[in-house]
Amino acid sequence: MGEAGIPIDKGIIRAPLDGLGRASGICTAICLIDSLKQEFLKFNRSARECFMIDAQLLKSAKEVEVGIWAVPSINKVSFECNIPNTPADLLYKVADCEPQIWIYARPL
Repeated sequence: MGEAGIPIDKGIIRAPLDGLGRASGICTAICLIDSLKQEFLKFNRSARECFMIDAQLLKSAKEVEVGIWAVPSINKVSFECNIPNTPADLLYKVADCEPQIWIYARPL
């Protein structure tokens, strides 16, 4: 739980996550697939601490979009309207908080 925000100048516009009526994007990144493997090794991460993406699910894509959203349990459809057709294998949900935190990946 905490705050999400938009970088502006030298600060961040922040907004509390509690009381959301609809899903809200927190962060989106587009990464080259070739660089992901190198970055994983560079920062010596363990699989337990990472959102793991099965490379087979990305097929021949060169880039992947990864996003983090705050999704209220009463309005999950608002995420699905913004990020449609997200395969279950490329969506991770932290459901033990409100709003829930959803992390998705999709090939570009």
